[in-house]
Amino acid sequence: MKKNLGQLLIEKGLVTEKILAEGLQRQVIFGGRLGTNLLEMGAITEDALMKLLALQFNVAYAEPQHFEKIPRPVLDSVPKKLLEKYRIVPIALDGKRITLAMTDPHKLDIVDEVAFQTNMIIQPVIASELRIVQALEKYYSIRREARYIAVSQDVAAEQKRMSASGQAPAPVPAVPDSAEAEFAEAELVEAELVELVELTEEDMEPFDPLDITGINDAFFGIHNRDDVAQTLIRAGLRFMDDAFLFIIKGDEALGWMSGGSAKPVVDFGSMALPVNFQNVLFNIRESRTLERFRGVDLFESNPWLKELSMKVPGEVVICPLLLKKHTVSVIVGFKFTSGITEEEAAFLVRVMQKASVAFEILILKSRILML
Repeated sequence: MKKNLGQLLIEKGLVTEKILAEGLQRQVIFGGRLGTNLLEMGAITEDALMKLLALQFNVAYAEPQHFEKIPRPVLDSVPKKLLEKYRIVPIALDGKRITLAMTDPHKLDIVDEVAFQTNMIIQPVIASELRIVQALEKYYSIRREARYIAVSQDVAAEQKRMSASGQAPAPVPAVPDSAEAEFAEAELVEAELVELVELTEEDMEPFDPLDITGINDAFFGIHNRDDVAQTLIRAGLRFMDDAFLFIIKGDEALGWMSGGSAKPVVDFGSMALPVNFQNVLFNIRESRTLERFRGVDLFESNPWLKELSMKVPGEVVICPLLLKKHTVSVIVGFKFTSGITEEEAAFLVRVMQKASVAFEILILKSRILML
């Protein structure tokens, strides 16, 4: 019987059931793979995680040194569009063979497509999600989401320490000859990166904007965290001109998803704001209640808002999403003409409560898959 990552981590004594549950919750809320979230928590080392995954995937794993100073011919061996689409990185080239770092080396459809596009033999090796997003940004200028920046800095410090210690670069990993892998990591929360929600013709059809029926149907059909985010943005845009959804992660607000009349001035998915006494997000996080502001007043005291819109709205509404009484996300909405009504504010609070339950469902589903 195939075992998932959670079972293996507990069997090997690398984490406790309580730590695993926290990691699964963080995965649902913040995204990324389970291993990434456990690394971020400091619950496991990258070396221990990769050795476990390599054993169970029945492939070699790429070490930090393999991502240092990758030669240009290697980088150019795979079309950039494939690297960006599948989040993969070539790390070595030997004749007609490309060593390809992947988070999912068992996905043979990806291996086959790369082989077809390059007319090369592909040797897949497993690598951490963090190493791959770092390499894609470093060598190809493919941006990483803001949620990866802080933990990447911690892992980078480990890499720098290893280099300073004079450890020799590891040889290019070779695939072991052992039997078929017995590993299947749950992919419940994996989703394509969708930063800007585009309204469809169905969204534009006449309907009661405060009718909750369609929102309920959307939440019933969720499969991952981005489904929750899209439902929230579409609900907000029923009566707001622009909507921006942030994840609150520690003392930072990370851009997650947006939609409305115009794209943000900045790259929203890479936006990372401090949550402190100097901005309104701190007050919202602490009060855990919806608040409304005159746009001109809020823009003056919170300059980061000018990165979301060049035009100052008449009213700004900010509403938190609570999970176990903690603020894990906020939606920031702009209304450029009239202000929102009390009924619209109450509708938004109700939708955020439904989103909280949706997150709880995703967490429970993720735990079920890990048992």
